[in-house]
Amino acid sequence: MVRVIIPATLRSFCGGSHQLEVDGSNIGQVLRSLDERCPGFYDRVVEEGRLRPELAFALNGEVVPLALHTDVAPATEIAIVPALGGG
Repeated sequence: MVRVIIPATLRSFCGGSHQLEVDGSNIGQVLRSLDERCPGFYDRVVEEGRLRPELAFALNGEVVPLALHTDVAPATEIAIVPALGGG
């Protein structure tokens, strides 16, 4: 199982949960599994077959560039981090 940390801006899709554990061997599968439990979630983080650019994804605490096909190991923690505005 992969643990996904849900940002406050997306918790309304997940009944207020701040983290969920789902199955998946790549980012796309994890997000689809999450969408099964939190309908509408996938469309909020994926646009035109790509992860939305205004979101960052951290694997086990390290922000890295990802794609839907990026593999993830069981017990990975994925944190979704909305971009901070300002200047």
